[in-house]
Amino acid sequence: MRLHLIFGAPGSGKGSLAKLVHEKFALTHLSTGDILRDSVSKGTEVGLRVKASMANGTLVDDDTVNGIVFARLQDETEDVLFDGYPRTLNQAIALDDFLSERELDFGLVVYIDVPVSVLESRIVGRRVCSNSSCGAIYHVIRKKPLVDGVCDSCKSLLVQRPDDTSLAFHARMDEFNASYGPMLEHYRGKSNFRQVDGIALPDEVFSAVSMLYEEYV
Repeated sequence: MRLHLIFGAPGSGKGSLAKLVHEKFALTHLSTGDILRDSVSKGTEVGLRVKASMANGTLVDDDTVNGIVFARLQDETEDVLFDGYPRTLNQAIALDDFLSERELDFGLVVYIDVPVSVLESRIVGRRVCSNSSCGAIYHVIRKKPLVDGVCDSCKSLLVQRPDDTSLAFHARMDEFNASYGPMLEHYRGKSNFRQVDGIALPDEVFSAVSMLYEEYV
């Protein structure tokens, strides 16, 4: 099993890119955000513990996130693509130790670079399908549904996530920037680190990322 990472700030497009890369290269796609939101919706022990943090736009504590990730990877045999993890230096170091102890390979680390002003516009205008089994994502300007407020795929209502408001975005970015710099530097000096311009058109970003993965998958 080899672990690949796609990371970037909230709204950088890493989730959408990861799904496309997963489909093209047949990788197992894991998103800590999706796992946590599913736990909240199901009212699990972890979900109840992290619900308030997610609604306020603050990051979930490292031990909780690491526990979820390592439990999910424990019996994995296929190559895995993570988006949204790690988010802190402590998480990155813990992941290094987890892989080293199990003699597992580290694959490609891709950082999607997007200016903050663009990130806020993307986040605040984002709408998601209320049907958790669908999960389609839209935007009030960049990707409108055929019928306002209704998912094209399953006809469920579109909603704004509690952590997609302007207030929550700035709270997320404050905490994100405080922890993100050291984590980014941890990976930046490694031979498997690549930075991609995330402000380009989605097809162009995907093409650039795909070319990078051709070397590793």
